[in-house]
Amino acid sequence: MAKIVESLKRLSVEHGTRKSDDNRTVKRKSELMSSIEEAVSLDHNYILAICGTQSEPEFRIGTALSDQTCVIYSVGETLSRTITLSHNQAPIVGIRFSPNSRNILYTAMNNGQITARDLRAKGKVVAEFKDSTEDGKMKPLSSFDVSCDERLVAGGTEHIGGDAFILFWDTRHTNSKLDNKSNLLGGYWESHMEDVTSLAFHTSKQDVLASGSTDGLINVFDLTQSSEDSALTYSLNTESSVDRIGWLNDDNLWCTTHTHSLQLWDCDGATPYVKFERSSLAVSQNDDPDNCYIVRFHVSNALEQPFLLAGSSNVKGENLRCLNVINDRLEVSHNLVGNKQIVRDSWLHEKSGSLITVGEGGLINIWRQTEASSIQQNSSHKLVAKIGSGKGRDRHHRTKPY
Repeated sequence: MAKIVESLKRLSVEHGTRKSDDNRTVKRKSELMSSIEEAVSLDHNYILAICGTQSEPEFRIGTALSDQTCVIYSVGETLSRTITLSHNQAPIVGIRFSPNSRNILYTAMNNGQITARDLRAKGKVVAEFKDSTEDGKMKPLSSFDVSCDERLVAGGTEHIGGDAFILFWDTRHTNSKLDNKSNLLGGYWESHMEDVTSLAFHTSKQDVLASGSTDGLINVFDLTQSSEDSALTYSLNTESSVDRIGWLNDDNLWCTTHTHSLQLWDCDGATPYVKFERSSLAVSQNDDPDNCYIVRFHVSNALEQPFLLAGSSNVKGENLRCLNVINDRLEVSHNLVGNKQIVRDSWLHEKSGSLITVGEGGLINIWRQTEASSIQQNSSHKLVAKIGSGKGRDRHHRTKPY
């Protein structure tokens, strides 16, 4: 596969409809209503993560709980529990459905093990990925992802023994095929100095991987290269601690940090071209920035344009809203009416526009637009390409940015 394109386009955010100096229509907030609410656990367990399939008309969602179980649902007009996977051996750090099958669920655990389970066979383990190359001691995982062609699985580790690792496995060679010999392809251990908190394979380029860490760096790798040094194509310094990352399009990334800031990056940019600190999440006088938090950035245009899901928690309740980047500021596009919990993760079914949230109350909420708000959607609000000439990054940073 060819290298990452060297001349990149920079993403920006198209300005919204609000204008103070003409007679154009002011963009108005709309509401998302919780059409379904389900208590997954009555034992005060948090729901830490959610994933789903884009199948239709029915789709599946998977939830990972703080008691190490995974609960799978089928979603249509109603929410139907299909299977509970209770044989995980350690805290879950991530879940993903197979890119090619709604019946295969990948689960990564903190004990260094990643499994693929067949939901048609009561969650039977059909593949297992782990690193047992050093005296059988597996490295604790903190993140993972699966490539778009499902050929590679990558796992990011905690900082151990002076190093933080990104490990790679080939899904075509499972332990069962290798008589329990290690099926580890290899790893990187020189590019991050702290926990690797987030991994994101490119959505269409199966050999491009981005990683984020508490050391503040976002690294982009070309996995076709023969060494880690040559594979490290870009290194971006967020000057914070990276929580989550994802791809906006071919050449651009979004990042949320542990200090609840949002950054949008051009891979060859020296600084983020969009950056909002936690104070920007306080969209009303009643909000205290210290009570505001970021859930996730969603790239899809299913709710008119990409949005940041954010919340605030105070004595009056749990607020939740979708925020658009408009005119270099965050503006509320949708209020989620009736939220009852601090939300930990979210997932969007693009065809139906169903936004699904999970959180510390052990609840699943499926949010949909009210009929009035869904009559007119302005599809022109979207992230668009903006040509830039950003300078290349020095990829030999090794100092902690904070």
